[in-house]
Amino acid sequence: MKQFLITILISAVFLFAQPGFSYNNSGIQIPGARTLAPGDLFIMGGFEMASSKETASIEGYMTDENGTQRQLDKASPSNSVIGYIGYGILRNLEVGTHLNFHYDGNAARTKLKGLGFGDLGLMVKAAPPNQKITDKVNVSASLEFFIPSGTNEKGLRPRRLWYIHEDNTTHPYSAADFALAGTLYLSINFNKYIIWNNYAGYLRTFENSENVFVWGSGLSLFAYEWVSIVVEASGETWIKSNMLSEFVNDQIRFSPGLKIKLPKRTTLSISADLGMDLFRKRKVSRGHPITVKNNGHSYSYTVPGSPPIAASIRLSRTFDLNGKMEDFKKRMDSCPKSGRTFKENGYKCAPDEDNDGIADDLDQCPDTPENISVDEKGCPHDQDQDGVPDYQDECPDTKAGYPTDEFGCIRDADKDGVPDELDRCPRTHAGNEVNEKGCLVDSDEDGIPNIFDKCPDTPTGFAVNKYGCMLDNDEDGVPDELDKCQDSAPNEAVNKDGCPVDSDEDGIPDVMDKCGETPQGVKVDSVGCRLDADRDGVFDEEDKCANTPEDAPVDTIGCPLDSDHDGIYDYLDNCPNTIENTEVDKDGCPIREKQNLDKIARRIQFHKGSEKPLNSAYTAFSDIVSIMRHNKLIAIEIQCSVKSGESMDPQALSEARANLIFEFITNKGINAERLKAAGYGLHLPKDVREHSKLNPVGIRLLPHRIIEE
Repeated sequence: MKQFLITILISAVFLFAQPGFSYNNSGIQIPGARTLAPGDLFIMGGFEMASSKETASIEGYMTDENGTQRQLDKASPSNSVIGYIGYGILRNLEVGTHLNFHYDGNAARTKLKGLGFGDLGLMVKAAPPNQKITDKVNVSASLEFFIPSGTNEKGLRPRRLWYIHEDNTTHPYSAADFALAGTLYLSINFNKYIIWNNYAGYLRTFENSENVFVWGSGLSLFAYEWVSIVVEASGETWIKSNMLSEFVNDQIRFSPGLKIKLPKRTTLSISADLGMDLFRKRKVSRGHPITVKNNGHSYSYTVPGSPPIAASIRLSRTFDLNGKMEDFKKRMDSCPKSGRTFKENGYKCAPDEDNDGIADDLDQCPDTPENISVDEKGCPHDQDQDGVPDYQDECPDTKAGYPTDEFGCIRDADKDGVPDELDRCPRTHAGNEVNEKGCLVDSDEDGIPNIFDKCPDTPTGFAVNKYGCMLDNDEDGVPDELDKCQDSAPNEAVNKDGCPVDSDEDGIPDVMDKCGETPQGVKVDSVGCRLDADRDGVFDEEDKCANTPEDAPVDTIGCPLDSDHDGIYDYLDNCPNTIENTEVDKDGCPIREKQNLDKIARRIQFHKGSEKPLNSAYTAFSDIVSIMRHNKLIAIEIQCSVKSGESMDPQALSEARANLIFEFITNKGINAERLKAAGYGLHLPKDVREHSKLNPVGIRLLPHRIIEE
């Protein structure tokens, strides 16, 4: 039975989410994932009583600051009163707050005995806005913030795990620190008889930096009947190095219980809480050592992770505020707009004789015909403000200030939209764009009306042709009056003066320039590109080694690289990975073969398809150890690859071989921080030059200099 319960707990820890600080009508200790409906007010009050035949401390006493042991009474009461209020703001969003009161009984005739407040908790809980699986599966998340408003220096039993600080000091009723918790919820409705609620979350205190994992999982049987059976498990676990030990010894409780549905959305819940110490022998090593202070005195003792047995009773009710508010809102919306409040009018609508939606006390046009749109003063709308109401206006879009007839229309013989009284061009054709004087519009004032003007944005003062466009003989887009190069080639890019563009000012026009962003002052060739005589990628004006052989690796100033600092340039160096200060021959290879990492790497071979090295490879391993023992300032990177077809999983095999070499070397006393091992599957990286005969077995050893401490 014990193994079965532990299996259920571990499964819940790795699958689900929430700290269990909120409550709703689903479950008892473990709330469901659904949020409250908009306008629902959920109120819950409860009483929890911890009872045991043992003392509050596992030792049976507590020790004061003088080393005196104070004997504790058995079966001393330890109770809590729970209060919670939640409200549904939106369809998938609710907020909540809770505040608890705690009482601990006889405390060895100290002032730790007594009643006190718990910390105030604030919560926001949200679910996905378009949850498609509401009938079967629900998910949501919450954020809880805890304010250290609880009573200090009272109580014997810490009510929450994070109330115990790293130095073992605690205030049993308060964390004495702000805390923030994030939680996930999951509810699965198997059928109309079973609901599975789960939560898991992470809590962290601000000042003391304590990290706690909180979780819970519970089943509700016959959840929709008037009586349902609830079986739950929940707990709190410190996130430390030995989390499994903390998990078993921290606050864990099993909670069987009953829920009874009463009229008017009222629910009564009765449950028992069974702690881990009920199923095993009570030991000091399984508890939490704490120190509690009161009036300058300190008392030290060990408490269990949770009481062996406790009982709770809770009563909750949900009020539908949304329905009453909607009814009142509908009544208000159906009343005409009035200067008096709904209350001042005896909760009745103010009189409105013309039924235009504006009560008589505000209506400046009390005789408006029915079904006519009116403004806030109760008068018919006149959108064009021509003095003719919209419902009588045959021309509702008349421009402001234009004279109109009794039908709201202007007198306009040529139908250009300008009244005859203001029209200075009375013979324009209908549909032509005219100005306020009734004449054809010439926006750029070049003498060509817009209807004929193909260049309507001509600057003032420029000569134009009959189409309203500026004169441009070479068709480069620059008017002749401004063009300083009037013989530009067709389609040639020119500047504002009409001359060919040379963006980088290197003397080569852009149309011919193949390197358009050349820095100023540098020499360029006939197509505008910087000179690089030896083709080493470094331009001549920056090249300090102007005759570098082609394709030879160079540095930023154009000089050949010597990566391993052995005096042989990389393009001549047949052993590019030589350890510093090693004597080399003219080809850059160590004179002593046992200092040549490339040759050592070739001697490391493995059985085909296996991570087991050939016997001869161990001599090469020993040579690497010898090099590292005599060269304290180098670190070596082991890079492995495998041949195609050697393994179904080349990456895994290459990593295994690299790790084997790594472990051999470290087992010989070489500090692991001086080594790095990596597998690269079928291909070694290209960051270091490879030779045709280099490392045919797929091993590469790269030396790196380390900084001497």
